Amino acid sequence: MPAPHITHFAASLVLAASLAAIDAAAQAPASQIGVGATVQQRQEAARALVPLLRDVKTHARTGPTTRPGTVPDSPFAGTQTTLFAFTVSKRSVPVDQRVVTAMNQLLDWNVGANGQEAIVQIFDRWLLELEARSSGAMRLTGGGLCDVSCVVTRMTTLDGAWGSSPRNRADVRDELLLDALTVAVLPK
Repeated sequence: MPAPHITHFAASLVLAASLAAIDAAAQAPASQIGVGATVQQRQEAARALVPLLRDVKTHARTGPTTRPGTVPDSPFAGTQTTLFAFTVSKRSVPVDQRVVTAMNQLLDWNVGANGQEAIVQIFDRWLLELEARSSGAMRLTGGGLCDVSCVVTRMTTLDGAWGSSPRNRADVRDELLLDALTVAVLPK
């Protein structure tokens, strides 16, 4: 049996080595690619997820929008009694110009082309945000982590997980996509 001071010294060495390993891991740069994703999986995810931003872009405005609208028929006349009617869009969401710019860059992105590192970094941060939100939703329903293919499936399948009203599911998903992109683009 080793002497107590030797055992204490050995334990101190193990503790010091463990702390050094934890410190080195904390200083190592975080992976830009999502949980378990290869470059090919990331590119496939980009081809599936980025086109969803087209619908998001229709809701993202830097200011309020107006468009021709309607008013209900008059209860007295039974017909339209208003000459002009404009509806302020309820679906327009004010968005920071930097987020709109990033959205446009992603929509114009030629996935897989070289020399587009800035756009790839934006996509990677956005994908990580989508993974975090999807994993959180999975945990609420008793599941585990959500990898890249799970994120793509979740974002492209408008099932009951997006709400009870089939009419509003796309809007809920678009809001999540925009929120994740906003967090990915704007400094914290």
